[in-house]
Amino acid sequence: MGGIATIGAVALVCLFLVWVVLPLLRGGSIQPSADFVNPGAGPARVVHLAADAYLRHGWVLRDDGSLLGLATADGRELARAQLHPPGEGHVVAVHGETALVGSRTGAVHLANIRLDGDEASGHSFTVAAQPTLELGSSAVVALDHSVGAGGPVLAVLTADRKLHLRSFRTKRNLLTGKEDVVARGGTLDLQPTEHSARLERVPEHLLLSGAGDNVYLVWQDGTCLRVDTRDLDNPAVVETVDLTPEDGTRLTAAAFLIGKTTLAVGDDRGAVHLWFRTKPEVARGSDGSQLERARVLDGNGSPVRSIAPSERSRLLLCGHEDGSTRLHHATSGREVAASPATPGEPVVAAVLGPKEDGILTIGARRIRLWALAPGHPEVTLAAISSPVWYEGYERAEHVWQSTSGTDDFEPKFGLWPLVFGTLKATLYCLLFGVPLALLAAVYTSEFLHPRTRGRIKPLIELMASLPSVVLGFLAALVFAPVVEQNLARILAMVVALPVALLLGATLWQSIPPQWRPFAEKYRFPAMFLALPASWVLAGWLGTSVEWLAGGDLKAWLAAGHAGPDETGATGPAFAGWWFAFLPLGAFLSAWVAGRSAWCSSHRAGGVARMAVSIVLALGTAAVLAGVLTASGADLRGELLGTYVQRNALVVGFVMGFAVIPIIYTIAEDALSAVPEHLRAASLGAGATQWQTATRIILPTAMSGIFSAVMVGLGRAVGETMIVLMAAGNTPVLELNPFNGFRTLSANIAVELPEAVRDSTHYRMLYLAALVLFAFTFALNTVAELVRQRFRKRAFQL
Repeated sequence: MGGIATIGAVALVCLFLVWVVLPLLRGGSIQPSADFVNPGAGPARVVHLAADAYLRHGWVLRDDGSLLGLATADGRELARAQLHPPGEGHVVAVHGETALVGSRTGAVHLANIRLDGDEASGHSFTVAAQPTLELGSSAVVALDHSVGAGGPVLAVLTADRKLHLRSFRTKRNLLTGKEDVVARGGTLDLQPTEHSARLERVPEHLLLSGAGDNVYLVWQDGTCLRVDTRDLDNPAVVETVDLTPEDGTRLTAAAFLIGKTTLAVGDDRGAVHLWFRTKPEVARGSDGSQLERARVLDGNGSPVRSIAPSERSRLLLCGHEDGSTRLHHATSGREVAASPATPGEPVVAAVLGPKEDGILTIGARRIRLWALAPGHPEVTLAAISSPVWYEGYERAEHVWQSTSGTDDFEPKFGLWPLVFGTLKATLYCLLFGVPLALLAAVYTSEFLHPRTRGRIKPLIELMASLPSVVLGFLAALVFAPVVEQNLARILAMVVALPVALLLGATLWQSIPPQWRPFAEKYRFPAMFLALPASWVLAGWLGTSVEWLAGGDLKAWLAAGHAGPDETGATGPAFAGWWFAFLPLGAFLSAWVAGRSAWCSSHRAGGVARMAVSIVLALGTAAVLAGVLTASGADLRGELLGTYVQRNALVVGFVMGFAVIPIIYTIAEDALSAVPEHLRAASLGAGATQWQTATRIILPTAMSGIFSAVMVGLGRAVGETMIVLMAAGNTPVLELNPFNGFRTLSANIAVELPEAVRDSTHYRMLYLAALVLFAFTFALNTVAELVRQRFRKRAFQL
């Protein structure tokens, strides 16, 4: 009953995780809510459609300057007003509540438009006039407006092919109360340039970026002139791009997404192209950046008539010629929902509700209101498991960044950095802990005196009682600073400690036979003398490594692929390769020594054999390092990089202490459980204790040893507090052992308390828990299958 209850509890945990995660994969829905005749239908073209936060009231602005307010539930007219005199060829652009009106005389008028009132008192438009800018005598043909870091910025194209850039502010005289407009900026004369032929036609779209640093002039054939306006006094054309590069494709709509950085353009085939600026090493634009098409959102084949971006996320609503609407998510590329087509009723304007719970569309004759349930459009299987090209990035990357401090934030839910961090922590933990634990188990079981073993084993098992938070605290505040101050020496200990132990064993074998009975009882304490000896040897070896690295190992690591001439006093790549090849050199040296007749003879003393082996190992590593250095290869940049105090090296060292007691205890029990008659038979046949341990005992106990390693692996995969406190908690994809990382468990611990319940972020954290659950379950299943196989082979022995 206990076993069945345990299985049931685990199954319920899995089902609960699946139940929380499942809504992430469901699509959104659009349902009709209201449909009525457009009370303001006429020949005038719709310029702008807006609605309040609850989609109860909306208002329409047409190119003749008429404003019409209406109730979205039944189409009832609420108010009428006139923004500018009709029939005078004004150009209008609206952003939020700010309307820009350009006149034939070259003046630009600003006004705030609001639909105020309630059902009891009635509704009316409030049009609050703002400053007027005079730009000359030529008619305004296109304009746009943004609010940059220095205040409002205005971009205006006039009929004489001049692009005017103005940053303005209102200055109030405290004595007279008079308000004056103070404007600055420059004018770009496009007429005498190579773009004059293009400018014979008025561009269909003029768009000013959110920071006011770029202007895009876009024509119907897809041509886009990008103007660098970072210096308002000296704007310049820096790039020409075809926004619809497919043959025969015509651009039909254009708009910025939230933040006004990503440009969305629709074509006559129903597709939407998403463009934003990147800064590669070699850029097309003379300003060091270039426009890149990040992705194409497939349509339904009907031309895109309007694009309405969301005010709170990366959603964008596309209205099509056939009367249908399609809702897309710009980051994931997912089509969230779509409404059916209505032939003969193209969607000329649309608005996505500020709360993303509804859609208001206007056609030639009818206005429709739709109820929207977007679900979780940021998440797709591709978006969380494969590289995604995020806004402003040079290429598609795996990124986890769930929150930010700005409204135009683009959520990044790539799980691979967290999975990678979990595997990285586990690898370095087992790389440190498994050899020590298994060798300690073999020594305790096969070589240590039973009385001493009875004292040592409980002490090692007592290590398991150390809380993870205490180990994490020690790792972050004690070990990490010490390792940083003695980095070269700590790294050299990887080589110095085995050399000191082997040298001590060689010297021990050199003791005369008549003294060995007396010295045998001091053998175990004498092993601890290898620690101070290895520390001294590591100091010498670390100094050599520092010298090879140019005198500063951390500066050498940070130099990456840069050469000495670019970074100053940095060492060559030889130092990294030489140190990396030392283990391989040691294995090759042991292999050669084991097959050498001289090393096997008694004429060669133990110290002489040891010296030859060390020289051979160092020489082999130096030769291999020299070959790779001469070929231009460098460990830095790919496998090694900048040193960060809280890194995988420190975490692996401390987590090793957490898993060593578990692996040691289970492995030692498995070795001790091997029948004694197998040992006696092996020793009686003339085998040494080491031969008996490696060729008889270990194969027989392999199932238990494998189980010990798998239990330690499960402990390392699920570890939270140590990696949370000592790993730097940065979700990066780097093999560099001197950098930090973030694991699945640590990410859940950090972000779940701040996640809004049932939000996409909240469910993604549960998905991370489900991935961790599945990962552990798969490992345990494979481990059990392998253990059963080893157990079957051991039974045959």
